[in-house]
Amino acid sequence: WTWPFDQYQPIFETAKELGIHLVALNVDSEDLAVVERDGFPGLGRKQLQKYISDPSGFAEFTKPVQFRTYTDYVIRPSYDLHKAMGLLQYTISGQKLEQDMSFRNFFSGRILWDESMASMANAWTAANPAGLMIGLVGADHVKFSDGIPGRYIRMAGDSRDCTTLILNPTLIDTTPPGSVGGIANSDSSQYPDKIILQLRYLKDNVDVMSVERTLPSSTGGVLALADYIVVSQV
Repeated sequence: WTWPFDQYQPIFETAKELGIHLVALNVDSEDLAVVERDGFPGLGRKQLQKYISDPSGFAEFTKPVQFRTYTDYVIRPSYDLHKAMGLLQYTISGQKLEQDMSFRNFFSGRILWDESMASMANAWTAANPAGLMIGLVGADHVKFSDGIPGRYIRMAGDSRDCTTLILNPTLIDTTPPGSVGGIANSDSSQYPDKIILQLRYLKDNVDVMSVERTLPSSTGGVLALADYIVVSQV
């Protein structure tokens, strides 16, 4: 367990008290550690099938411009933050690496994490059509759609609704990397009026380095931060 258990203990206690079933969604840490060290080839096809129920959809999901924009805005800054904190010297299971984890392996681990959680959630909701699943996951896996929610929607199609909610988003969670360094308490939820609510991406034929990228007509669409945002008052 990477994070302090006492932060999660109330969830377990409440679920037990109310008789709510808990469902494990994530990749086994031992398997994720292999991907973080050796990439997908290290884990092997048979084990990958345990987490990727739709290989074709999994591959196609990363190809559109919107996902590349999402990667640059969400996944790459997360990699840089992990690097700055010295976390890339170890796999999720605590194995010491000879050198910092490459972005390729970090990226592979991230999309396997999101795909697995979406796949497990889809399997449960398909088997329990009258049920309601609430996923408690980190903001990086929810914000701007193309983490777990977008993958779940890809799998479930119109058969199920998927609603996202982010609790207490911060400036660091939502603004461009490096843009809030001079703002005090940018890692708190004190500035709900300043968070970024949409992530714009370009049309396929627009060069990201061209002048045309700034034109409204070059917009391919936007990714919403979430369906709902809740800011608690402390």
